[in-house]
Amino acid sequence: MTPESFLKSIGSSVLWKGFDRLAGLSKHIVIAAAIGLSAQLDVFYMGVALLGLLVFSWASMIDVVAVPGMVRAWQENRHEDFRRIAAGMFTLTLIGSLVLAVLLYTGRSGISAMAIGFEQERRQLLAEAIPWLLPVILLYIPMRLMGAVLRALRSFSPFYQAEFITALAVLICVWVYKEDGHVLLWSFSAGVTASFLFLLYKTHRFILPLANPFSPQVRGALNMVPGLLVLQGAQYIYVLTDRMFISFLPEGAVSALAYGFTLVSLLPLLIALNGSFITVFAEQKEISNKNARLNDLVSIAIFLGAGSTAFMLIAGQSMVQVMLERGVFTASDTASVAQAINAYAWMILPLFLIGSLDQVFQVEGKVGLMVRRTVLGLITNIILNAWFLFGLGWGLFGVAMATSISYWVMLLTGLASTRRLGYTIEKFRHTRWLAWNTASVFLVYTALNTLPVTVQLGVPSLFVAAFLIGVAMLLAGIFYRGYEQALIKATLNRIFRQGVQL
Repeated sequence: MTPESFLKSIGSSVLWKGFDRLAGLSKHIVIAAAIGLSAQLDVFYMGVALLGLLVFSWASMIDVVAVPGMVRAWQENRHEDFRRIAAGMFTLTLIGSLVLAVLLYTGRSGISAMAIGFEQERRQLLAEAIPWLLPVILLYIPMRLMGAVLRALRSFSPFYQAEFITALAVLICVWVYKEDGHVLLWSFSAGVTASFLFLLYKTHRFILPLANPFSPQVRGALNMVPGLLVLQGAQYIYVLTDRMFISFLPEGAVSALAYGFTLVSLLPLLIALNGSFITVFAEQKEISNKNARLNDLVSIAIFLGAGSTAFMLIAGQSMVQVMLERGVFTASDTASVAQAINAYAWMILPLFLIGSLDQVFQVEGKVGLMVRRTVLGLITNIILNAWFLFGLGWGLFGVAMATSISYWVMLLTGLASTRRLGYTIEKFRHTRWLAWNTASVFLVYTALNTLPVTVQLGVPSLFVAAFLIGVAMLLAGIFYRGYEQALIKATLNRIFRQGVQL
């Protein structure tokens, strides 16, 4: 396999995740028009949140835990050790997934009770959803392990392609069978199955035949599992906690919250700065080089985060209106999703950075710092959720705002913790850069408010906001008097050269 550079990996991420997000958004459009913000959609998103805690957290942990060891083995030409780690961990994930599937299937009634605000009808629907999701439970963790194998080899594109295959399969199923009451569930299982087979074809020579899941090489890679599992589980508890609180609100609130988060996280997921960062970071030997990479990453995240946040605050409601408001999806549904977007938009910068920051701690073997930071954020989220929802009566907006604030708590605590590892976050440099970008997009916000009302709504709002914010970001990078000017220019030049080569 041909190794890919960090910049090329981001380009691949944008390309394939772009297709992935396009297919995913198309699915949302079809479903929104067919069933709106309904009990069926609430049950699907609550089911996905439960899988996040019980399945996806294991997958996220496995996805990163083996990468540093596999990277070292490959760089040192210990190819047999690399295969033992890859094949052994693949065997382990297959065994673990089978155990999880049995436990979740037999305990599905008790699991559905975790949706504490649901009435009996929606709880029953949630319990009935588990059998339809069994292929996801069985195959998702091994699929993510195969993605980790490819990342260790600097082959990032196939996993992004696999994510697109999942989204495309779901879209096709939803489009053809949109009247089927369970299509959201079984189409997800069909998509994951297709992606699993695609990645198996790409990685079979590294993971087959199956190997000892408890070999010394595998045990060495699993040293961080307890801390990482707590960490990844806590991250998915964020989503589950939000949906448990929102389950106390009327039907459709869970779906509105999910739609809002999906749209707000679109660009951070599309660009995926953390997709290849762990590989590039793990390859650095000198702490000075690692420190430079980390600070450059913070600068890029600020640049992208400021523009993305401004766009969602300015044009979020218009985006929902244009994309979703048709069929049984009403103007009041649009207003509900827009409420979530207005609160979730403030977490975009943490979304860009937290994944990569976690990878710094993982490479350094300091999982405990991540766990403490995440637990602090989780506690903040729970307290603010209860206060905003039951104390202040802020409803859906309050649940989303609690999550945004808690993500900032996690980000700032994580950045502060890097000092214990010998890194220096250049706070003054990044504060100036953030202020400069904020001022640039604020000028765009002021300019848009002076436009006629007809331009501030619908499709015109999206195009005008995207164009003006894009221009403001470009000018902010080119005319800034500081280190970031050279960083942005160099990055843009490399992107241009990469595009010409393609």
